[in-house]
Amino acid sequence: MTLDDHSDYTKELKISPSTGAGSGGTRSENGISLWLAGLIVCSLILIFVIAGLIVRTVYFQPPKIRTAVERELYKYRDAINKNPNDSDAYIGLAGVYLEINQPQKAIDMLNKAIKISPNSWSAEFGFGLAYDALGKTDDAISHFWQAANINPDSELAFYQLGKLYMRKKLYGQAIQAFKKTIRINPTLADAHYYLGYCYEKTNKIELAKNEYREALKYITDYPEAKKALKRLE
Repeated sequence: MTLDDHSDYTKELKISPSTGAGSGGTRSENGISLWLAGLIVCSLILIFVIAGLIVRTVYFQPPKIRTAVERELYKYRDAINKNPNDSDAYIGLAGVYLEINQPQKAIDMLNKAIKISPNSWSAEFGFGLAYDALGKTDDAISHFWQAANINPDSELAFYQLGKLYMRKKLYGQAIQAFKKTIRINPTLADAHYYLGYCYEKTNKIELAKNEYREALKYITDYPEAKKALKRLE
């Protein structure tokens, strides 16, 4: 071995320990990096889970029911979701839509109800109210008559018919409708008043006065009836 060879060998010995130490350090750093990466991934997953829970809690809670109308709305919608063939639920929902002045939506619900229960008094009566709200008086009259034919013992359809005929100034037909109303339920002060009004319009003054008195019998403080009676006496 020459001196140069010995020198190279010595250099190799000096380099080898240093090189070995460097590899060990790299392996250690790689282990720490993997551990940190895993910790970061777990932290991110935890953050996403918590964020998801917060979003679901804040944005996906069922709306708070604040009014009686909202309560009825959700009640009937829930009933329909549970049983799509529940005609009473469609009729109830139509009633809510009428209450919040959405007659076309009411008609849509009533169309579904009438397909399930073709002979439903409530559906026909609801149609009458909805078409009246839309200003379609003739359609309303048609449906109130259908309701009256289904249940001739209910004064409500006849009462509505009387009001609509009176609005159209068909006083003779209005008189017949109000007389049927009173025959079924004699205690309806409004029916007596409107009947008196129709008699007055057809110059049947004594009959008009009698009906105004009947109205005051059931509602003693009835300003319109008092005024009408005073006008005729």
